[in-house]
Amino acid sequence: MRNFWSAILLFSFCLAFIGVCYYLMATTLWTFSYTTLIAVALLLMLIIYSLHKEYKQLSCVKKVVAFFINSTSILITSLIILFFTLEIIVYSFGGTEHLLTSYSPNMGYTLEFYAFDAGAMGSFGIRGELDGPFGFKKQFYYERHAEEAVIHWLTDEIVIINGHELNLKNGETFGYQILKR
Repeated sequence: MRNFWSAILLFSFCLAFIGVCYYLMATTLWTFSYTTLIAVALLLMLIIYSLHKEYKQLSCVKKVVAFFINSTSILITSLIILFFTLEIIVYSFGGTEHLLTSYSPNMGYTLEFYAFDAGAMGSFGIRGELDGPFGFKKQFYYERHAEEAVIHWLTDEIVIINGHELNLKNGETFGYQILKR
């Protein structure tokens, strides 16, 4: 019976974490990384396993709750797997290449830069991501028609990228705009 309550608690934490991820992605430039999705998928699979293991010992009401939690966990895990599959297919057509990784002088900030090329369908340029907590990444730099990123750190928080000065501590971005509601 302990597995039942542990599974419900884990499921609640997973839903809360997915809600926080959605909120961050909807209101800011933060995105989740692959490790975040893999961790959520593994937790949901652990929930499915623990509830399936003691399913026969549960009462009727708990069986209904376990069925709902298992169904939801299977659905979310399937969506994560579908996301990875579609992303592999889309990125296999090319267009994104890792350029470089830059660290602040005190190693507090990690910046990753990628070159993108949409081919005949669009433009080319570079984009930058700032590594954040729990595997989150913030898209903070986007410049079209650029082929390289020239980075110069002024301080631990202030960086100049291709002549554009950004204060990372204040959350400044270049090329991206956050939609206000």
